[in-house]
Amino acid sequence: MPSAEMASAPPRAAGPVLVTRPAGRGKRLASLLEAEGLTAEHAPLTRLVPSSGEELEAALAQLAAGAFTHLVVTSRTAAERLAGAEAPFATAIIAVGGGTAQTLRAAGLSPTAVADGSGAALVAAMPPAAPGDRVLLPASSAASRTVPEGLRAAGYEVVEVEAYRPEPVDPPPAVTEGLVAGWYAAIVLTSPMIARRAAELGVHPATAVIAIGDPTAEAVRAAGLVPLHQAAAPTDEALVAAVLEALDAAPHETPPSGPAAPSPAPSAAHPTHPRSKETR
Repeated sequence: MPSAEMASAPPRAAGPVLVTRPAGRGKRLASLLEAEGLTAEHAPLTRLVPSSGEELEAALAQLAAGAFTHLVVTSRTAAERLAGAEAPFATAIIAVGGGTAQTLRAAGLSPTAVADGSGAALVAAMPPAAPGDRVLLPASSAASRTVPEGLRAAGYEVVEVEAYRPEPVDPPPAVTEGLVAGWYAAIVLTSPMIARRAAELGVHPATAVIAIGDPTAEAVRAAGLVPLHQAAAPTDEALVAAVLEALDAAPHETPPSGPAAPSPAPSAAHPTHPRSKETR
């Protein structure tokens, strides 16, 4: 709970932080931002749609039969699609990031190794393939090519299976108007597709743009969004740190008013007290 001294400190942000993750994926990040005294608003720019199950079911049947030496899972959503799957004890199960590993365990699969939160880290940690090494990679239809191309370069046979696909969604009109008008102090982008969708809607140049990793940052640059701040790691904690750094560096301005700028009422979920460095 902030102290009276903290509550009297000057505010660091003139507006809220927009979290753009799909539904069901933004609560923890928003909570961490709010714990820093910031107002977080969650408005998904994409939704995650499970792909047709036939191809995935066939691949999982092969997995259970021992057709793959490795199962590589790079996202929590892909891990959720593996609920009820079985893998032989000898199959190495590799997760990217702690969140993915936790979701795999909930799905009944125990990771044998966890990479440090990015596809590039996974590729770097994998040894050169032995003869016959075969990888099953269930992933998003829009997933980065870093993992499959990196594993193939290391000598692995990689079988890619679409587990889900992201689709763009329209946020509430007030969110779009607020983005264009510069009412948001920062926007957090967690995938290249979300970055492109934000650019299509329009982001005011005074709004700090936070990217979760290299592929998203590349999409942000390609779309011409500035100023760009990249998280040091693809984690919620690193995203919050990047937001704080961006807001500390930004000039403190009063957000635009009027119908184009949404203004949520204060609540327990959206504290209005400013953040001070003591809360980090």
